[in-house]
Amino acid sequence: MVRVGFVLSVIAACGGAGGNPGGGGDDDDDMDAMLVDGSTPDAMRPLSTPVMPLGGDDGFYPRAIALGDGTIIAAVVAPQPSGRLGGTIRESIDGGQTFEVVGRVDGQFSIGGLCCATLYELPAPLGALPAGTLLWSASVGGDNPNAPMSIPVYASTDRGRNWSFLSNVVIASKPRSQGGLWEPEFAQLADGSLICHYSDETDSAHSQKLVARRTTDGVTWSASRDIVSLAPFAARPGMAVVRKSPAGPYVMTFEICGTDGCATHLRMSADGWNWGNANDVGLRPETLDGKHFRHAPTLAFSPTPGANGRFYLIGQMLYDRNGVVTGGNGAVILANTEGGYGRWYEVPAPVPVTNAYDNFCPNYSSAILPVDGGLAVLEIASKYDGNRCRPYFARGPLRGTGDATGLADGASYRMTALVSGFCVDVINGLTTAGANIRQWDCNGANAQRFRIAMQPDGTAQLVNVGSGMCATAVGNPNDPGANVEQQPCTGASRWKLANVGMGYYVAAHAGTGSCLDVAGGSGTMGANIQQWTCNDLSPQIWRFDP
Repeated sequence: MVRVGFVLSVIAACGGAGGNPGGGGDDDDDMDAMLVDGSTPDAMRPLSTPVMPLGGDDGFYPRAIALGDGTIIAAVVAPQPSGRLGGTIRESIDGGQTFEVVGRVDGQFSIGGLCCATLYELPAPLGALPAGTLLWSASVGGDNPNAPMSIPVYASTDRGRNWSFLSNVVIASKPRSQGGLWEPEFAQLADGSLICHYSDETDSAHSQKLVARRTTDGVTWSASRDIVSLAPFAARPGMAVVRKSPAGPYVMTFEICGTDGCATHLRMSADGWNWGNANDVGLRPETLDGKHFRHAPTLAFSPTPGANGRFYLIGQMLYDRNGVVTGGNGAVILANTEGGYGRWYEVPAPVPVTNAYDNFCPNYSSAILPVDGGLAVLEIASKYDGNRCRPYFARGPLRGTGDATGLADGASYRMTALVSGFCVDVINGLTTAGANIRQWDCNGANAQRFRIAMQPDGTAQLVNVGSGMCATAVGNPNDPGANVEQQPCTGASRWKLANVGMGYYVAAHAGTGSCLDVAGGSGTMGANIQQWTCNDLSPQIWRFDP
């Protein structure tokens, strides 16, 4: 990972602070309709907005959260009027289309370096703090080698307007020259206690480890416990981000530098405090073809669509399975329908930083926040503007185009199941009517290629290139479990193809509304292809490759 103290010397090198502190559309009130409170109805908001600067200042390490009424609060580490570094707090009442500065976190804590701030809203009371209290924290002292680092917590009970010191999560036991404390991350658990995860360099047995402390009042914190402390001394797990789906476990993403190139990893916890064996590296989120993020990952969750909702992941740089920077670097978000397990797929990032590289600025620890019921995502990402590092923001769609955009009438495609990585295949390459359709190892045969035959109503038939016959639901087509086989195309099933990501589609039967599905969500080669009630899960998501 790259850590810069985000100190005044760095700001000066990047061109200094200046300009309108609101910036980035802060004064833009040109909207088609407004609610009584000044906000914009969700249904009237555009899915996509232009990329705009978030104010005129330099800024780093953006964070964004949505309050219960939909108001968005965003924070960046930035120079304050005092000349120190602190947190600039902005508010949006229109779903992330415009922002206005509403508060600042500014104090002597920034002397000697400030980095890696976080922003959190308490969903439940904590000690004397009511539900809805905002918390802000950061790593302090990174540029003072002779003094210990600390992680202070500031609180606001008026939606970010005013802030007061609450406590120190931890003050290091040794000076910065012998180890630092980095990247605080909060999560409030079901029992009401608050957890702070952070990266710790002060244990002489580890180059770095992830630890956690707990409080029941926001003032007194427990001793630390190891969350990810790996056996190789050189391993450096860090930059934890924790999210939870309503019915699922807590999910933590983090990077492992030193031994795994700062690749993103993922762990789960049933209660948010007990994460299992601290020497477990967890899962490495990847796409079908092995694309994965490295450096500075952040995680987001939306409860819609589907029973599981969606997890969304972004990282600074995108690599292929061979460890080489690949297409989509700095320009994609990864999505997952299975609670973080299984394969992920790509959706476009609203703020592309296509020249992202291992540096403290471009696309470093970007913030992503699903908005408008998960239809769109707000992204805040930093990138260079000349020699200045500035945050930018934009909204973009999270669920694709919902139609056949990206597919060409008459073109043929290989359809790969997201759940398994296997291809839709006519069994044994048969050319006879009634031959079953299954998933099978992708082999390039015509039995695994299907031509798009668009119909006047916008639906399509899926014509197997090897046989000239169409993928069809047979038996009682109204049965959610109806088998799919090839039949003559006259009268064959028509499918509504809906784009859900970058090259990924769902195919819904035009007559029944059921979706093309891998039976039982099987990851086994040879598993049957059927139609099933549409559920927005990975057994019904297909990558179409020309």
